[in-house]
This record gives sequence, structure tokens and C-alpha cells, in this order.
Amino acid sequence: MEQNGLLRKPIAYLLFSVMGFFFFFFCLTGRDLAVEGNLLWTGGYLARILLISLFAGVLSGGVVCFVLYRLAERRKGEGAGPVLRCALPGGAVFGGSAFLLAVSWLPGYLAYYPAICTYDSPIQVGQIAEHSYIDHHPLAHTLLIKAAMDFGRNVLGSANSGMASYALLQLLLLASVFAFGIWRLYRHGVKPGWLVLLLVILMVYPFNAYLCISVTKDTVFSAFFVLQVISIFELLHNASRKKRVAWQEWLFFFSTLGMILFRNNGQYAFLVFLAVLLPAVLFGRKNRKSLGRMLLWGMAGLLVGNIALAALFRFTGAQQGDRREMLSMPIQQLARCMIYHGGAGVLPEDDNTMDEADRALIRDFILDEGYRDYDPVISDPVKRHTNTYVVRFRPKDFLSTYLRLLWEYPGDFINAALAVDAGYLYPGDVTHAYVNVGQGIRGMGYVQTRWDEEVFANYGIYKDSRWEWLHGHMERWADENGHLKIPVVRYLFMPGIWIWLYLILFGWLMIRREYRRSLPLALVLGYYCTLLLGPTVQLRYIYPMMAAFPFVALMEIFGRDTGVLFER
Repeated sequence: MEQNGLLRKPIAYLLFSVMGFFFFFFCLTGRDLAVEGNLLWTGGYLARILLISLFAGVLSGGVVCFVLYRLAERRKGEGAGPVLRCALPGGAVFGGSAFLLAVSWLPGYLAYYPAICTYDSPIQVGQIAEHSYIDHHPLAHTLLIKAAMDFGRNVLGSANSGMASYALLQLLLLASVFAFGIWRLYRHGVKPGWLVLLLVILMVYPFNAYLCISVTKDTVFSAFFVLQVISIFELLHNASRKKRVAWQEWLFFFSTLGMILFRNNGQYAFLVFLAVLLPAVLFGRKNRKSLGRMLLWGMAGLLVGNIALAALFRFTGAQQGDRREMLSMPIQQLARCMIYHGGAGVLPEDDNTMDEADRALIRDFILDEGYRDYDPVISDPVKRHTNTYVVRFRPKDFLSTYLRLLWEYPGDFINAALAVDAGYLYPGDVTHAYVNVGQGIRGMGYVQTRWDEEVFANYGIYKDSRWEWLHGHMERWADENGHLKIPVVRYLFMPGIWIWLYLILFGWLMIRREYRRSLPLALVLGYYCTLLLGPTVQLRYIYPMMAAFPFVALMEIFGRDTGVLFER
């Protein structure tokens, strides 16, 4: 029986107990792995971890569930209340928010003028200069950089000015998307006080100022990711519309295109969303027609996005990039097995128990004994030695070896996965902030600001800070991982906190039996799954989830299903 229209309490407490169990399990194992370097999954250790996780998880999950249930009961008793039309015009809310966001980020733009050219941008600029493209990095983003550089040379007089125009365009794009989200929250009944708080947080949140001017696909993708989430909300909130085609559907369509074009794993995240949406269409009781229209628009966006990718591939004459990025997790697991059990001579605890046939396949897969470069928190050192032809042309041999080693050394497979994903699962993990610091090069902290000046000088791009004092301070904060020195608040900067915040939000929706409103979280889940299979933990990878969360949370908690009442 329903309790006041809410989820039954036993089910709710079970849901949050399960969440609490996994939270403590990943916290405990993440901490132990960081300290010990290797976990021995003995019966005693496993029993201790499971018992502690079970006890602490049930206790903490129960407390969180109790608080949320009380809040839900209070909201239920208060009722929806009257729905008022917006007092301010949408243009004022959107324009004012966009202006304040852009102004707050402009000092960073001047400090790092023309831009922060790091991450993959040296490779992409090299492809542009050589007219030789590889689709390992999104072609749409590479061509966007090319257009900016051409504009700089032909109109502004230098490629450096072109790169500055790219950074400014990206800054304005992110500011506009955030402002659009604030406007839509306002139109859906979120109180101005919350929106002012959100605006201030977006203005001062330090990573916004860095990433909005970083030449990386992840910032553009994040903008489309936020738009995608907003568009899903809009479609759900306006399910009763009579118009054949609404602007919300076009927004959903074009944000789908943007996600597919600006990150290679964007379409995989979207496929998870469609997989969750499909049963809602087939078996749902309410709004099946509107959800069906969303499914059709999503499939159309997916189809057109892939056609656009194929067109760009053909237009640029690009070569297909190596797919080793998709093998990051198996690479880490097999390399770890090799140095612990393959007689590689790297570690004293190597027991040399691996079968010779399995060693031979790993040597074919990881060339030049690249497994010796194994780094638990990043797959790149080993990945660069990987021969993916073994997977493509000997899939049966590869799969049989992988499964056999998984059966023989499950602890090492688990350790490899936990080590590389610790930053996404354990809020206390700090390895993500030092993953590149070991190279001994400044500007390689959690916020990467270092770019190869010698490489970019060949293309007419050079550092030309217009605010050197601020540049020095921002460099020190980024390079020294200043976010780790802030008590309590530091956890809002940690990658490992975000999945748990989303799960608590999911639990809130389940308690209120608002299953349809949880659909946007399927998109987040899809993207998060691609991160867990990725090469390492980096700010730019988790940034889409960080950027989208405040909009998701405010819409889910304070937004109202106002439908056409807020439409003009």
C-alpha cells in the first residue's frame, strides 16, 4: 500500500541502504588501495569490508532516507501551491545571467590570452597544419579550431588572434547555455533566491573559469550535455502540448547532434538513455504518445548525427583512429596481471604463475614489454604500446585469454579497475590531481594549463597574457591543486562525489514516485558508464556531470510541472 502517495518505506530504506553499502565499499577499498598499492582479497579481508560496508551503509542510508522521506511528506502536505506567471521577461533573466557569467570569466580569459592550449589541442592543431585528420579526436571540434585559426589569419591578421576568438566564442557559448538553464528554471517556478545562488556559484566556481577558455572538446560537449538535459526536462514538462513540433523537440534534436559530434562517447551515453526510454514508451501508463515522440526525435538525432560524422570523415579525408581508447580497462587489467603473475621481473611479489600461452598473447597485445610501464591510475603509459590488431583479428584468442585470467586472478582484475576508477567512485581520492604531476612539468595538475610553446610557435600561436599578475596566481592555484586545500568545500571539486549526489537525487525521485522525471538521469548514467571504461580520471571528463548537476537538482526538487502555463 502506498504511504501518502509516496514510495513504501521498506522499499525506500532498502534502496538507500544499497546505495550506502556501495558508497562505503568503494570508500574503504579506494582508501586501502591508495595506501597499500595492492589488495589481497582474502576471505578475512572481504568479510571485514563487507560487514563494515553493510553496517555503515544501512545506518547512513537509513538516515538519509529518513530525512528525505520527511521532506517529501512535508512537500506532499503543502501541495503544489498556486502557479504564477514570471514577473520578469525571459530576455532579462537570460541576458542578465549571460552577461554576469561572461564578465566573471573574462579576467581568466585576459590572464591566459589567447587561450589555454592544452590537452588534445597540440595534436589537433598539428592535423590542421598538415591537412591530415584522424577521427580519434572529434572532427567537428578540430574543424572548429581550424575555422577560428583561418578567421584569425584572414580577418584578424594572425592565428593567435584566431585562437583568442575561439576561446571567446567558447566562453560565450558556455555562459549562454548556463543562462538558458537559469531562465528555464525561472520559468518553471524555481524561486529567484535559488537562482541567484546558482548564478553566484557558476560565476565563482573556479573550474568554469579555466575550462571555458581551454581548447578542448570537453567544454563544447558539456554545453550540449547541459542543453540535452534541459531539453529532456522541457519535453517531460510539456507532455500535453498540442503543437505538432515544438521548440523543445528541436532543442532536443540539435543537442543530440552536438553530443554526438563533439565527443566520440557521446552517442554511447545517448544510447543508454534511449534504452531506458524505450520500455517507458512500450510499457508506461502515462504520456506514452509524448514519450514516443521523444524516442522518435532521439532516434532521428542519432541517425543524423552519425550521417554527419560520416560526411565529415569523407569531407576531410580522415583516417580512422586506433580504437585502443575503448580497450583502456582490459589493457590495465592484463598489464597488472602480467607484472604480478607473468614473471616480468618488475615487482618482488610477482609469483610467475601465469600460463605461457597467456603470456604470449599479452606480449603480442602489449608490444615491447610495455606492461612494465604500468601505472595503476592511468592507462596511457601501457596503451601507447598496444597492438589492437590482436583484438580485431584474433578476437577468440583474446577473449578466451581474458576470461581465463579473470577466472584465475579476479583480485587483480578488480584492483586494476578500482585503481583507475578510484577518482570516480571514492570522494576522498586525490590521485586524480597528481596523475600527470609525476612528469615533473608545471601546469599538469588537476586543472591542466601547461601547453607546449615550442610546438604552437610553429603555427603562429603564442602566450600573450593581458593580465600577468592574475595569470601567475591562477597558475599557482591550478598547478598546486589549490582546491584540495579548502576544508569541506573541497569535496564539491572532487570527481568522486558527483555520482553519489546524482544517486541521492534519484532516490528522492523514487521516494516521491516521480519515475518519469528520472529519465534525464539515464543520460547521466550512460555518460558515467563511459567514464568508468576510460583511461583515467580527469576534470574535463567529469565536467559535463558537474555542469549539469545544479540544473538537474533544482528542476527535480523545486521545479513544477507547469506545462503550457509558462509559455508565451
